[in-house]
Amino acid sequence: MDIAIMTEFFKYCSIINISILIVSSLMIMTSDFVYNIHTKLGAWEGSKEAHKQLMYSFFGNYKIIIIVFNVVPYFALCMMGG
Repeated sequence: MDIAIMTEFFKYCSIINISILIVSSLMIMTSDFVYNIHTKLGAWEGSKEAHKQLMYSFFGNYKIIIIVFNVVPYFALCMMGG
């Protein structure tokens, strides 16, 4: 694989992951839809506030993973490729 192919790969990985992060964050933070689903399925038995805190923590970790494994390699390859 050459640098151009890997750059394109990381660019599209970054775009897809950041899109998923934005859509999921908007869904979680603007409504109680996900909390209701988790409660009905029996996946969550805690309070609504604890659920929201867990989701903030999850999305913070997901954002760090996206930056470390998608965005940084993309910019590094862009600098290497010229």
